Amino acid sequence: MIELRELGEDDWRVWRELRLAALAEAPYAFGTRLAEWQGEGDREERWRARLAIPGAADFVALVDGGPAGTASGVPGDEGPEVLSVWVAAAARGRG
Repeated sequence: MIELRELGEDDWRVWRELRLAALAEAPYAFGTRLAEWQGEGDREERWRARLAIPGAADFVALVDGGPAGTASGVPGDEGPEVLSVWVAAAARGRG
């Protein structure tokens, strides 16, 4: 079963897990690099702050209860703007 759920600050661990996986698997697809979110960049307050951006919407896709993908967006001048979308390879093509 596939479920979509909006993330909040308290979901930072789920978003961290997926974001690091996305940056490792598809670095060409994002405007930031894995190294920027590791080491000194891997701090709880930074992950929480990213999920608390005013007006932003961050979602997780759960497949059979486990995190399998993310999508993030912000309001734009002409409507919503998609910032990023990523789905784990094992979950692709499932709907």
